[in-house]
Amino acid sequence: MRLNPFILDSISRIAILYHIFYEDSCETVCQELEAMQQYQPVFIFNICADTPGKKNMAHRLKNKFPGCFIIFTSNTGKDIGAKLAMLQLLLQLGIDPDYLLLLHDKKSLQALKSASWKNDLLAIIQPAHIESVWQCFAQYSNCGIVAAKKYIHKEPVENNSFTGKNAVLLKELMDRYHIHTNDLSFVAGTMFWVRAVPLLQFFRQYNPLNIRKDMETGNVIDNFSGTITHSWERLLSWIITAQKLHIRGI
Repeated sequence: MRLNPFILDSISRIAILYHIFYEDSCETVCQELEAMQQYQPVFIFNICADTPGKKNMAHRLKNKFPGCFIIFTSNTGKDIGAKLAMLQLLLQLGIDPDYLLLLHDKKSLQALKSASWKNDLLAIIQPAHIESVWQCFAQYSNCGIVAAKKYIHKEPVENNSFTGKNAVLLKELMDRYHIHTNDLSFVAGTMFWVRAVPLLQFFRQYNPLNIRKDMETGNVIDNFSGTITHSWERLLSWIITAQKLHIRGI
């Protein structure tokens, strides 16, 4: 796909952070990211330390994306914990991109439509939609996140209090990390483009690995009670909306 000059001028340095949990996802990930190579992004991959064949996967990724960075971490905080580990690496490397793209090889075993869920979330990197992403950032200075419109949700509130399963944890974590926002929209699935500066400013103040330490291990679900992991699924978006930036859907 060829982008018009206006859009090309708006593209700055990009870092793509991709968490891989499943061994059979590696080739799919390579295919998904092929179109992104034209933008010469920094690629950072996290592979779960428990994933069989992780060394072969790393070798394949290094061949496909020369110069990429690869880490292995325990299954703590699911993809959210993995993204925190990759953000810490980004900070340690001293890389200052203008935009971040957060992705993972989503296979929600509890969800009946997990394949279509991932395909919908990945619309933000499909060649047919990528120009719309850049237009959002270029035309709207208050656009902080671009995500699949269908998965932009709003946390329920009544009488100024959260009402969902994560209510108590959300209030506690927002107070602890001084995240205050009137816009409680968030990207369910945690795959989105984001302006890097406000996100990295936050994690320079609050070490991502220290946050990760408190997260649950294993296949964390919040069907019956709240979790720190799922609370941070919301907080990652609210870090941005707290800066008076908005989430736009495509």
